[in-house]
Amino acid sequence: MAYAAVANVLLVLVLTTINIYYAWHAKRQADASSAQVDTSNRQREIAAETLAILRKQIDQQRTADLATVALQLKVALHTVEDWLKRISSSTFPQLPDEIRILSTDFSIATQRANAIDPIVGENMGGAALYAGEAETNIRILRTGNPAKPESWKEMQDKATKNLNIAKYKLNVARTRWESMTA
Repeated sequence: MAYAAVANVLLVLVLTTINIYYAWHAKRQADASSAQVDTSNRQREIAAETLAILRKQIDQQRTADLATVALQLKVALHTVEDWLKRISSSTFPQLPDEIRILSTDFSIATQRANAIDPIVGENMGGAALYAGEAETNIRILRTGNPAKPESWKEMQDKATKNLNIAKYKLNVARTRWESMTA
């Protein structure tokens, strides 16, 4: 009987040791899980901050794009009107050596406009095509003989027509852009 009691005590000690070991092991796993949760929470907070920064950058880029497109539309319209005045005389127009109707930044503004409003981008792209055609007409016009109106009058009319179409497309784009940003 004494041996049975000793065996029972030893069995209780072994079982207690096993339970303590498994409890210790479960605590270690719980601590590791807690650390993973903390790490995940930190990653979530960092991702949220990064997302907030990206949204702010996108908003800033959109604001810059809106301003850039509006400015380029105004500059382009002003430039087209200047060219119309320059070539609309009944005498041979005095033309500069370099003929450039739209600025080099206009194509970038067209891409930005297209990303925000494709209809505005299409009108700006159309205006750029007609302005390019007008540039070609004006270059040919420049080579005409001032003493022979028949050598340059047709090119003057074509350039005027192309500039007027470009002006119309720019006005359509500007009107739509301003109504969208207002």
